[in-house]
Amino acid sequence: MSPRLHTQSPEKTSGATAAATERRLQSNQLLQGSRRVVIEHGDASYTLLLTRNDKLILVK
Repeated sequence: MSPRLHTQSPEKTSGATAAATERRLQSNQLLQGSRRVVIEHGDASYTLLLTRNDKLILVK
């Protein structure tokens, strides 16, 4: 038997490229001292909440 060569599928390769170029933000950059921010996406509005236990919750 011949050894198998390890190759990545195009899906995994493009995913790795996307992960390497993803934008990262700190939560304090979004909240800017507030405990709540509204994010508009298309026709929908989402609310990002910072809880008393320092957890983030995103609700539609």
